[in-house]
Amino acid sequence: MPRFAHIADVHLGFQRDEALQEVEKRVFESVMQECIDRRVDFVVIPGDLFHVNIPEMRVQKYAFAKFREVHEAGIPVYVVYGSHDFSPVRNSVIDLLAATGYIVKVSVLAAGPPQGGGGSNGGDIDPLYLEFVTDPKTGAKLAGLPGLKAGVDEKYYDQLDRDTLVAEPGFKIFVFHGGYSELRTEKGREGEYMPLSKLPPGFDYYAAGHMHAHRIDKYPNDGYPYIVYPGTPFAGYHADLEENARGQARYMVVVEFDGKVTGVEPIRVDAGIKYGVIDLHATDRTAESVHKELAKKVADLDADGRIVVLKAAGELTVGRPSEVDVPWAVGELKRRGAVAVKVSSAQLTSMDVKITGEAAERDRADIERDVLGENIGEVRSAPPELMGDRGKELAERLLTRLSNEKLDGETAETYSKRILHDALAELGLGQGPRAPDGGATPPRVERVD
Repeated sequence: MPRFAHIADVHLGFQRDEALQEVEKRVFESVMQECIDRRVDFVVIPGDLFHVNIPEMRVQKYAFAKFREVHEAGIPVYVVYGSHDFSPVRNSVIDLLAATGYIVKVSVLAAGPPQGGGGSNGGDIDPLYLEFVTDPKTGAKLAGLPGLKAGVDEKYYDQLDRDTLVAEPGFKIFVFHGGYSELRTEKGREGEYMPLSKLPPGFDYYAAGHMHAHRIDKYPNDGYPYIVYPGTPFAGYHADLEENARGQARYMVVVEFDGKVTGVEPIRVDAGIKYGVIDLHATDRTAESVHKELAKKVADLDADGRIVVLKAAGELTVGRPSEVDVPWAVGELKRRGAVAVKVSSAQLTSMDVKITGEAAERDRADIERDVLGENIGEVRSAPPELMGDRGKELAERLLTRLSNEKLDGETAETYSKRILHDALAELGLGQGPRAPDGGATPPRVERVD
């Protein structure tokens, strides 16, 4: 019976700690090796394969090497952009992988309705046509859209020619990167969810990405028999590592089908990782008391070979947060064999001091997110995309673009032009509306005879 693997939100290149970089690489290689060992017919990756559109060369080298192994095993890999590895100007390692033939991009714009037929999106706006990509071995048909910035996703879903998509015969997979309203109980920011009804109905399987928690949803009466989020196989954020340490299992899935889906098997991703957790609750306590507890928990924890998550929160009644010597704890845990120590101390305050002195130990992305969240309320701007949650998301994406590193062999002038070009494109300056496949969308899609 035909089978395919579904993997999402790998976020290659996220980790900055060298030890965690090795774990990130090991997890990626293990899930791709699982695909080879299980001899799946193809692999679907709905976005955020990489954490940025152009990761450092170290990441590109091992990613290309592993995708080459998968390609040589005769296993096609079908991919859409995620909200992290998306590039509005196609400056992405995703496009380089596609050019080598190691992966196939699914989100393909068609020039018009197939065979001259008419389509409909149920409204008066110009329809957006998607081409199906057919897997040569199994005949499965894939179509989909990438993850775009908040608000833009819904515009493209509104434009979809739903009638033609629904009418397409055969086993169909819709590949997408985003959330829908029924997921509001999950962690996520405003703007990450759209109504479920925006998804085109009638597909046999919806290969989803973006939500880092594993879940399988079924809405057969609405035309959505399986909507599956594998979840991140390791971590794309500090919060993921904390959840891992607290026992959150991580998965990929393998799907069997024969005209319809006959089975969805979650495959737990382990890769031999061990964790440890140190929790410190500081409310109504002195800094001295909390530090003594920290010292005892460090002494009691078997740190050898573990990723340790150290979390401190609460408001001290006496003393400063810096008197809870987190840097000493980090050094001691590493001396005793910890693979890495991730600290979350943003919520450790005192009655007099609200910002800790241990910011250097915090995850850079967490610091940026907190600072943006604290200051976005001061923005006064007519364009709504610069305010509130939408403004915060835009600022985060712009910081990601600006933090892209200089490539090997790239001149300073070329690097500066590339970063400026990507940043302006992210802001929508000097570019037309972004197309689902990363190009510029003309005002309307005309059929080419």
